Amino acid sequence: MSAALITRWDTFLQKIETRFAESLELGEQAALDSLDESDYDYYVSLRTLTAIRTQIDESLIRKIDETWQYQVYPAMQAEGMSWGDEARKGYALQDALHDRLHLWMMVAEGKLSEKYYTHAIGLINRDFRCTQCNSPLQVKKDFFMSQYVSCRYCGAVNTFEPETKYATIGWNVVDSMSELYAMPAYLAMRNIPQDNREAYANAARAYVEKYIDERIKLLPHTAETREQDIDRKLKRTI
Repeated sequence: MSAALITRWDTFLQKIETRFAESLELGEQAALDSLDESDYDYYVSLRTLTAIRTQIDESLIRKIDETWQYQVYPAMQAEGMSWGDEARKGYALQDALHDRLHLWMMVAEGKLSEKYYTHAIGLINRDFRCTQCNSPLQVKKDFFMSQYVSCRYCGAVNTFEPETKYATIGWNVVDSMSELYAMPAYLAMRNIPQDNREAYANAARAYVEKYIDERIKLLPHTAETREQDIDRKLKRTI
């Protein structure tokens, strides 16, 4: 019976891992599709993504501990089995899935933001005209806040108020996209043991610099505070 219990436990863990991988793929697509369904309401789709992450955690990852505590462990105790290795097997998978879920969330949020950005940036790719003389105005297309724009023909000062969807780019959207593009550097940093302080610090700086530089590409005006932004994020990273 002891061999059968172990086989059943192994089969259960394999099924959890398979369903987990499938859920990540389906969850990412569901979040991306929700942008179309919500008429590109970024925060509605972000809440959808967060709900999917919670559901995966509760319905799959937590099920490992519940199944161990209430079914497998009591059965192994009743059989007089040595259960230490089997417990470690389950909790190792649980930790690994939590880590994969964390990385998945970063990537999925980045892709969600990228899709939103492509849509929202199109809202400003049209002509804006002076309220006085109807001449075309030159509006900064990578500055996601209100702008005062002087007309080069009549000199009138116009206030450009960005649409809500466009203005949203300047917040979570840009940060999530920057994290997505800096992901290889982030993973490289994670692969270095933190007790190797010099190597870890160098990798952390490489990641942070990549993140900030990707952010500058999306928000060029932040280049002025590049070094300060690097220092602030580095303090939160190490």
